[in-house]
Amino acid sequence: MNAPLSFNAGALVAPLNIEAICMMRERALSEMEEAIAAIAKGYALARGAAETAKGATAGHASYLHYDDNQTVEKSLYPDFDTEKTFATYKRTLDAAIWRRIVEETRLKEIMDRTERDQLDKQMAANDMPEPTFETIRATLARLTGEANLIFQRGVARAFASLSPAFKSHDAFKINKRMIFEWVFSEGGYWSYSGHGEQMRRTLADVERVFSQLAGNRTYGALEHAIEVSRRGRYGARQSEVESEYFLARTFKNGNLHLWIKDETLLRKVNRVLADYYGEVLPDAAGAEAQPADFWPGTALAKDLAFYPTPAEVVDYLLDGLRIEPGARILEPSAGVGALVRPLLAQGANVDAIEVHPDRTEALRGIAHPALSVKCANFLKLPARPVYDYVVMNPPFAGTHFMNHLRHAFDFLKPGGELRAILPASAEVGSTAKHECFRAWAESHATRGWRRGLWRDLPAESFASVGVRINTVVLTLTK
Repeated sequence: MNAPLSFNAGALVAPLNIEAICMMRERALSEMEEAIAAIAKGYALARGAAETAKGATAGHASYLHYDDNQTVEKSLYPDFDTEKTFATYKRTLDAAIWRRIVEETRLKEIMDRTERDQLDKQMAANDMPEPTFETIRATLARLTGEANLIFQRGVARAFASLSPAFKSHDAFKINKRMIFEWVFSEGGYWSYSGHGEQMRRTLADVERVFSQLAGNRTYGALEHAIEVSRRGRYGARQSEVESEYFLARTFKNGNLHLWIKDETLLRKVNRVLADYYGEVLPDAAGAEAQPADFWPGTALAKDLAFYPTPAEVVDYLLDGLRIEPGARILEPSAGVGALVRPLLAQGANVDAIEVHPDRTEALRGIAHPALSVKCANFLKLPARPVYDYVVMNPPFAGTHFMNHLRHAFDFLKPGGELRAILPASAEVGSTAKHECFRAWAESHATRGWRRGLWRDLPAESFASVGVRINTVVLTLTK
């Protein structure tokens, strides 16, 4: 375990001597246990002395130290919890060991800011395993296997923060110019709160990615050069700086535009993104799509475009949905019942429609008295506006989700609510077909501070079913 761990971005290596770390940890714990026992014994002797002294003082306190008597007693023989003291020491020691391992493996160098923050919180909350030889070795083995994925995910997250369009898995290439919005405060300095802070940290992530792909482990020169260029006077202003990989221009509106000088590195970044996203779903309309195309046919999506809804996504979709007992709910693309089961558990009457015969049989196997199952092409069913809610995860392939959403909306009764999981391109796609769909959706938006029209699902919400697809939740009311 003392050999370096290979990683093509040059980051992950093993700490110097795991066996020595673990041996010294065990010795320190043993010595501290002995010390705590000795301290406890000393306090017990002090308390015994205090009891013996009562025979000489008959309980009288010294006038000289009368005001400090309680403080003196507490310092000489306080209540001493040996178990709590040892546990606190062990927790502190283990946290320090994990910090050393994180530093010496250079793990944070391949993480984006989100993963670094999560790791810091995990260590601060003492949510790490005991750093024994076995757990350290297992952790390093896992990280070795996942190093490329961690790095790729960090690259994807860094650039996803820059452009809403990037979040759509049908358009994940990085272009030569990137825009960071509202990076600077009105005073002309770095913003250290809200969106500006996020953009500043994203800029650091972008510089880290390019530096590592260039084989350079040091980064931060660009951020420093920008800071230096803006020192000396207060107020919005423009500036231009250049570093090894970038040309950066800052503007009075607080934005920063970043040009990539090295096209070879740009190609490397895009290869990392392509490897990370893999084979993607073709969820974007073609350039020739016209607004009229939004009003659909009834053809099925290619291969029925079935991706089961993970449990975490179900929870997110249904969060805050107040279902009264007996409410009528339509699930028009029910799959094998990932959404159906929790809806039934809340006391709803659910009508589930599924086009695939085998999945239909799986739905019928739920055998719940409040569940009705139909095997049919939902797009060919006549609309009946009788439902309190429509809850759905429609097919994404092509732009089939638009057809399903428009048809499903017609099944709501007045005042009814529709919630759907959609590809991120539904919110950010730039074709005429997407724009027409969004205009229709906005005319039926749910108003209120808790639920907007669009809500991003957490990144990689569908990774457990084999696809790295960025998704959103759309909520509409009739």
